[in-house]
Amino acid sequence: MIKEITAKNQSTSWVEVSKSALAHNIKLIKAKIVDDVNLMAVVKANAYGHGDVIVSEAIRKLVDYLGVASVSEAITLRENGITTDILIFAPVQKEELYLYKKHNFTAVIGSFNELNLIDDDISFHIEFDTGMGRLGFYPEESTKVIEFLKQNNLKPAGIMTHFAKADHPNDESVHGQIWVFEGCYKAFNTTFGDLIVHASNSGGTLHYTYPYNMVRCGLSIYGYDPAGIINDLRPVLRWASKVIACKPIKKGMPVSYESTWRASEDGFLVVIPIGYADGIPRNLSNKLQMYCKGKLLQQVGNVTMDYTMLFSSSFVELGSEIEILGPNSMTPVEWAKYNSTIPYEITCGIHPKIKRILVD
Repeated sequence: MIKEITAKNQSTSWVEVSKSALAHNIKLIKAKIVDDVNLMAVVKANAYGHGDVIVSEAIRKLVDYLGVASVSEAITLRENGITTDILIFAPVQKEELYLYKKHNFTAVIGSFNELNLIDDDISFHIEFDTGMGRLGFYPEESTKVIEFLKQNNLKPAGIMTHFAKADHPNDESVHGQIWVFEGCYKAFNTTFGDLIVHASNSGGTLHYTYPYNMVRCGLSIYGYDPAGIINDLRPVLRWASKVIACKPIKKGMPVSYESTWRASEDGFLVVIPIGYADGIPRNLSNKLQMYCKGKLLQQVGNVTMDYTMLFSSSFVELGSEIEILGPNSMTPVEWAKYNSTIPYEITCGIHPKIKRILVD
């Protein structure tokens, strides 16, 4: 008689974030820019899935600014004691103006509608769309923007643009965007004096020589080079769970919905209590490997909403740790390759409900 062995209490998964890896990556980035260039750490989208509060706390003394995507993200940081200067990339909304003033946030302004909302109590940077095709004034509007600012006694604290293809080294479009941006920021510096000027994201910082006086790094701080060239960066994230069930499986037996996998030999079916609801993409079913006690176990069958199955040739004790993503198993870069996407999407896809833990 086949007896199924199941843990009495399901264990959740957790994400470990390495403080030493964060510090190492920031040191490497700073080595690529000159001493007087400021470093902004982009911690939007829950710090790319790593945990915005714990990451910001860990690096607050190592960076000059933090970048977020919304007022709510910025407030979360302030409510958790983060006093570092924060730049909010989202368009300014009228109902949120008082929050910029209350918490000393810096806005990014990219339209005349936004210019009409702000006053001289709000710090702001002007954004130009030089080829990204998203937010920001068009370069040909620069003279009109300057005139508006002068007439309304508004002085920007900075000026910025965003590269569309800086993840690709030596791309001509990046040089083209800079050529356009040069005219904008020089006109602003002439009119308003020295400003914070920034264009480079991680790709721009690692593979181009346009740092200006600030760079904005996200993915590289978390240990990944968008171009996959620089190997000295250290991945910061490790995702793990525990075995909640292990039962024998016979050769030929199917596993999970649609029976997409059948055992090629006798062995054991290992179950962990996370699935696509937690951030394991279902279309990576049967493609992943996860680490357990010195061995890589093949993920088998379709990933389900709450459970993922692995195959082992030997019994695995209940409560044993399974490394889902990490140095011993697979990386977000490898998952992204199998999923025809980018590592940003993989780490951002780890559900916020999962606990993030800072480790050294």
